[in-house]
Amino acid sequence: MSLSDKIFDAAIIGGGVVGCAVVFELSRQGYTCILLERAQNIMSEASAGNSGMLHTGFDAPLHSLEQHCIKTSQKTVFDIINKFNIPYRKCGATLVAWTEEENKKLPDLRQQSLEADIHDVNLMSLTDLHKSEPYLRKEAVGALNIPGECVIDSYLLGLSYAHQARMLGSKICTSCEVSEMSQGTLITSLGPIHCKVTINCAGLYGDIVDQLAGIDTFRIYPRKGQYCVFGKNASPLLNSIIFPVPTEKSKGIALFNSVYNNVMMGPTAQDSSELSRPASDPKVHWMLTQKAQWLIPDLATFLPVGHYVGVRPATQFKDYQIRTYPHKRWITVGGIRSTGVSGSLGIAQYVCERLQSDIGLEPERGATNHLLDMAWSFGEDKTSVTLNGYHYPILHPMVLYGQDSMTSKL
Repeated sequence: MSLSDKIFDAAIIGGGVVGCAVVFELSRQGYTCILLERAQNIMSEASAGNSGMLHTGFDAPLHSLEQHCIKTSQKTVFDIINKFNIPYRKCGATLVAWTEEENKKLPDLRQQSLEADIHDVNLMSLTDLHKSEPYLRKEAVGALNIPGECVIDSYLLGLSYAHQARMLGSKICTSCEVSEMSQGTLITSLGPIHCKVTINCAGLYGDIVDQLAGIDTFRIYPRKGQYCVFGKNASPLLNSIIFPVPTEKSKGIALFNSVYNNVMMGPTAQDSSELSRPASDPKVHWMLTQKAQWLIPDLATFLPVGHYVGVRPATQFKDYQIRTYPHKRWITVGGIRSTGVSGSLGIAQYVCERLQSDIGLEPERGATNHLLDMAWSFGEDKTSVTLNGYHYPILHPMVLYGQDSMTSKL
């Protein structure tokens, strides 16, 4: 049976971490799904250039949809991570104030986390700060401890979402660009796809895909995030994620150990006109190197081993843009800026709720209450990962650097 001979419950456009989470959640709820990714591989655009952090939502806008999805994700994502054996580490984070003006904001950030029902965020004394981070620069004037923050192999998580959906019967199609939508039929480069509902998870192309359905409610403004990467031999200098006090535009540039123990500095937040990932800027790389070595003076004896750039799909709004259009049989999942990994499972569950309540589509079969066993391994060449016999290229630089034994030392 060809793809055009079947009517799917849901067609998900976009194979980043959010699209992969949505096809995973809908598949295990009993929906027949097809995921359509325009690139040659899933997890190859914005999701191949993120930080690999799993946030608690402590500083997300209060009562926002973003915060709701992150908190929902936190309730169940660790069961899935452990079932799939995804590498992660609950290292916690330390949000550091370097000026008195920044220090005055810390009580408000703690109060915001309490109002969000996140109760383990606490002010730290300077003695406790330097006990927990002995190599940190001594000029700090205040700090918050956020113990629930994690680092994770976000790339493997997204692949695992999609692969589990595939095992549950969903179709995963790559090199499949959608060019037109008409009355439940998507015209694609692989031929027509018939579906009862279309879910737009196209990330950086979200506004363009929405326009296929005659929807025009937001614009994507690409935001470039560059990272500086040090070798694993520098990792003992750091115990937690070091955050600055956030600004209106971003969480700021963090210093952290990746899940594979590379010390990393990033991401920046630079407005860009490019949807595809641009090349690293040598001046920005130098700035990140200097900033990392300012925060941890002992890093001055280490040289970076590399760098990479990601692009995030920011919009003119501060919150996620998840909207249902029942008369069009269409759900938009847009504006998932820098917390796509953290909110992915919560976003997927929210979409499932909207699918049932707003559009009235029930699954064809019963929900799957248990996850199917999966086994993964990195290839001998360290540039691929195998999931139950399926080979996927590793496209995320964080993972590639993690498989490399390069050290950084002057």
